[in-house]
Amino acid sequence: MDEADPSFVDAPHLQSLEKVQAFLHAAALDEGSPRFSARRIRDRYLCWKREGRLNHIGSSDMTSLISLFGSLSVSSYGEHYTSLHGHRRLKDMPESSFGPHWDMVLGICSDKRWLRRPLSTSDQYWLMRARLARFQEHMERNEIRKAKQYLVAAEKCYLAIRTSSLHPDLHLPYYSALRAASSPDAPDLATHLTAIITVPGYIHPSLRELTYQAILAQDRVTSRSTQELLRAVVSRTSKQQGGISSLQDDSPSPCRKAISSRSIPTSAVGLTMALERTIFTDAWIGQKELRDWSATLAGRIFAAGGDDVHLTDLRWNCLVLLALVRTRSLEWNGQSVEGAKDPVQRAAIMEWQTVCILASIENLVDPSIPSAADALSEEIVQGFCGVLRKLWHDWTTIAASGVSSRPHYVTCLIYASFLKLAGYFKDKTLLDACRHHCNVVDLWLHSESSSGSFDGRLALASEQLYAALVCGAFFERALVDLVVCTTNMRILRGAVDTAVARYSRYDPDHAQELLAWATHRGITPSGKAIARVGVALALHGDSTYVDRYITDTRLSHDERAQVIVAHLRMFATHGLSFMRPRVVADVVSTAIELLGDVSTPQPLPKWVWSALLVLVRQGHASLAMSLVTDLASKHPSRISQAAYTDLFRALLRHRQFKLARRLMVRCAATYPAMVENWKAYAFPHFLRGGAAWTASPSYGSVRRPLRVAASALSRGPQAQTRKGLLTIRLPAVYGSTSTAQRALQLLVRAGRFHAAKKLYERIYRRESPEVRTSCGNIILHGLVCQTSRTARQRARSVAHTYRALAAQYDFAPDRITVNILFKTLLQSKDLDAARARALFDAVLRMGYPGSEGDVAEEGGEAGKQPSGLPTIESVEIPQLESPIMYLRHVRPLFRTFIKTFYLLDDVEAARRAIGILKRMEAGNAWRLAKGTDWVVSEGRVV
Repeated sequence: MDEADPSFVDAPHLQSLEKVQAFLHAAALDEGSPRFSARRIRDRYLCWKREGRLNHIGSSDMTSLISLFGSLSVSSYGEHYTSLHGHRRLKDMPESSFGPHWDMVLGICSDKRWLRRPLSTSDQYWLMRARLARFQEHMERNEIRKAKQYLVAAEKCYLAIRTSSLHPDLHLPYYSALRAASSPDAPDLATHLTAIITVPGYIHPSLRELTYQAILAQDRVTSRSTQELLRAVVSRTSKQQGGISSLQDDSPSPCRKAISSRSIPTSAVGLTMALERTIFTDAWIGQKELRDWSATLAGRIFAAGGDDVHLTDLRWNCLVLLALVRTRSLEWNGQSVEGAKDPVQRAAIMEWQTVCILASIENLVDPSIPSAADALSEEIVQGFCGVLRKLWHDWTTIAASGVSSRPHYVTCLIYASFLKLAGYFKDKTLLDACRHHCNVVDLWLHSESSSGSFDGRLALASEQLYAALVCGAFFERALVDLVVCTTNMRILRGAVDTAVARYSRYDPDHAQELLAWATHRGITPSGKAIARVGVALALHGDSTYVDRYITDTRLSHDERAQVIVAHLRMFATHGLSFMRPRVVADVVSTAIELLGDVSTPQPLPKWVWSALLVLVRQGHASLAMSLVTDLASKHPSRISQAAYTDLFRALLRHRQFKLARRLMVRCAATYPAMVENWKAYAFPHFLRGGAAWTASPSYGSVRRPLRVAASALSRGPQAQTRKGLLTIRLPAVYGSTSTAQRALQLLVRAGRFHAAKKLYERIYRRESPEVRTSCGNIILHGLVCQTSRTARQRARSVAHTYRALAAQYDFAPDRITVNILFKTLLQSKDLDAARARALFDAVLRMGYPGSEGDVAEEGGEAGKQPSGLPTIESVEIPQLESPIMYLRHVRPLFRTFIKTFYLLDDVEAARRAIGILKRMEAGNAWRLAKGTDWVVSEGRVV
């Protein structure tokens, strides 16, 4: 900013600019610092532009403005953009500032160029995002020509900053737009990706995914792009080869050792991940032998030099195969490795292709399906078997020259992958060939004691045993074949555990047999495998063997708890159809004993309590209470107040009043503050259930208003006595408005209308007209809902009560009163379709929403309306001028009419009413979802 210009220094714009500048560049804002919205900043900038003062704004200020408006465009309130070139002031912006501001980004960038100031990397990035946003808008409007122009302009910005960073937010927006263009003359995606791969550094997985997709899109990849991409891979691989010595530290740090031990792959898919890291990562921390193998393999394939066309195709096929694995695709048509002249290079290519093809087929394997024959046709299975046999033959013959540089556990994993797929496709021929070849090459006699070697042999043994079982061999025969190869008990035990775990997914009964056979042969399965079978049996709906697993001494406390939780969860879902009550009691008792020994006891008490609640619901409350007593005596801290409340409510809901009272007495010492609430909750349940003899001895301390109001629900032998008591002591009920309304509802529900009118007299003296109207509507609605009286009697009672309330208590009716009176008319025995339609037209004429056509259609000829309004026993329905609410007034009344129309077989009238409701609900879905009411009419009488 140039402050030498007196016309600018003396103007107030300098002070305004300094405030905006401080807002944009301050590290943190104080409480007294000025804050600006996007609109204020926009207005001030446009004002400076109109007055020709942009030359006083610094280049860094304009960059900050571009970053601010760009960040606001890709952010939302509460979810700020904090990635590449984001602005720090987003957290200080109001909610109204978030939204698209691409016009400001484009405008400020244009002004900066007009001022002959260079665009920074941040400016180029946000300019590219703005042009891509315009591209997307034109694509949505199908304006292809304009969209292409903006895409070309965005490409210019991208080319200027492409190599500045490998951050995915820099590249993904442009690449997404490039793929969305999908036109023949669109820029080649592989060309851009080649420039990224050339830049040294870590390549983000999202960019790797795009690279794989570009490699697989062979119809869109030109020959030139293929050559450039291969040269980039050769360059990165050469750097890896040159940097191997610096990465191979013979004395790694403890952190490096921990990471190395966890990074050992367990399948062919893991080996492909090592190959991927070799190409796309400068230096990754992992197992040393695996890193050497992948780097050596990539170095032999992508060695510098060699412009042979066939070799180029083989290299490209290696990249395509890696892309197939990482994208889980299967379509590929590659070249034969026999065309490679160098035998070492030919062996490396064969090994690369073998690992990638095995990993691609492994991606198809569904762990829940034991065999491919259960999911694929026989023809497809035979095709896969042919591919695997050909691949096995080529790998065992061509790749033999590379064995010396391959780690032992990598060889074991490749053989294990062949065995795994042989079992999945039930190819016994391939299984026998793999097993025989392992013995020929002395793979089991390897003396290396590293963890990787042991893991490789364990994976090989596991796949051999499981594949033999799947192919139909008996367990003894498969185990003998494995013992011939190795006698290491840890490997044998791990192989049995793997077979048991896999069978437990789909056939837990057979997994249980495997446990018995292995134990009989002296191979004791691990507790984890045994617990997994117990859990699988529960998940498959079998609780027959639960006692065997929860008392097995080979299982640890945590493993027994897993079995118990699985069975209790199934019991909570399926009830007595899954497990008998006595078995549930044994399981819960065992769980109670384990509570003090498990390391993570949180799930166990939760499902124990769920099982107890199910026992109460299934009619075994006494058994549940005995278990609760046992749990409370041994682990009182495991039972929360909420758990006791749930059990207390369940007992009351299922009429177990004695047990509920016993539970409340037991909890009085532990939770004395909740006893009053429990009593107040239980008192009406006791009286409603005819158990006043249970409530009376210990419920004298219940709050008097609730106690007296709830006594109206009693239907016991002392009902007549309580009626007199209720009438005499009624003035003492009134304590607050809510208590009085609740008591009034209880009285009306119990049919005690005389007592309700006495209470209404008390309300009339103390409450406002709105409360009096609400309470009067409660009484009127209760009279309408008296099912023990005829429709004519209900109409007379409503009319008589309405006149009495209006004469004695100045009752002022409202819209709910009108609805109640119409509901009374619709209950008449003399009602037919014509009279029902006339009542509906009367409702519309009273101001309820509906078009004039709706009234004229059924109300007679246009211009001739029936005189007067409907009456009930000489009581005319009142005409009101108050607003009409949809949820409170319209929908309840219209639904009553719709139900009446259907009962009268007048489908046309019902559909007309439904159509009016739909028109009112149109555009108000958000109000309905939130339960927000709204005014639909002013209520003027037509």
